[in-house]
Amino acid sequence: MNIVLCTKRDLAGALILNQLMPHLADDKVTVLLSDKTRPAEKAQPELSVMKFLERDLAIDTLFPLIDAQGNDGAALATFAGLQARHGLSFHTLSDINSPEALELLRGLEPDLVLSVRFSLIFKRPAMDIARLGTWNVHPGALPRYAGLFAPFRSLVEGQDKIGCTLHRIDDGIDTGPIVGIGWLPVQRERSLLWHVVNTYRPGLSLFLDLLDGLRQGRAPAVIDQDRGQRLYQSMPDSAQFERFRAMGLRLGDRDDYLNIIGGFLPPGMAVPAAVDAAFAHEEVGAPCCCAHA
Repeated sequence: MNIVLCTKRDLAGALILNQLMPHLADDKVTVLLSDKTRPAEKAQPELSVMKFLERDLAIDTLFPLIDAQGNDGAALATFAGLQARHGLSFHTLSDINSPEALELLRGLEPDLVLSVRFSLIFKRPAMDIARLGTWNVHPGALPRYAGLFAPFRSLVEGQDKIGCTLHRIDDGIDTGPIVGIGWLPVQRERSLLWHVVNTYRPGLSLFLDLLDGLRQGRAPAVIDQDRGQRLYQSMPDSAQFERFRAMGLRLGDRDDYLNIIGGFLPPGMAVPAAVDAAFAHEEVGAPCCCAHA
């Protein structure tokens, strides 16, 4: 099958590709990457910290160190390692609906497109190019957790599990018919970052089940969303982060970060000093704590 995977050039995006690629060995896979930074990620201190941990530290500092040493023997692969292991072709886009992106998509002739953490919104005709549809893995239980930063919202609302929804993309945002919802149990001793990167795992498993059905000629069963239950929200503000801290929750910590990145480190490679510098304090706080890591 000819599959286009759309994700973000960040730590979660690399983990997503590592989960999917062992199951797509017989498929032709092309990866489209977004490098989008929202204005709130620069204006809101806590969101700047998350961006630092997900992109600046992981992708701009740690991955080049790993690539220089060689990713052979590591359980997980960096983006360069994924290219080497699986022969992947990467294309970085800023607008999936631009004439250039549409030309690229049409030229790839995909059977199916999957968007996971892509941050770019598909519109027509981009969503109609793949003959078996364009699908999205959304890190929240739809329709209640439509929009951005759904794992954060679930934690702040005291939920005991975080949903991850597989749905078909339609003309709205997070409004398409649902295949299913997978669940990640909340571990309150864990950081927000740990929950963010792990929330996608059950949704990706649903996608692999859908893919198996399509290979066998079975059309996926979908259920229309109850729009009356929909609550779309954007990025959290200062008041919401104050509530987050008051609940004893953390953006990230060293043990969680090592748990996440440990699989990328080749055997014998020491934990890079940049990680210890970033987590010199009990909690990763203002961006200035990390800026000189």
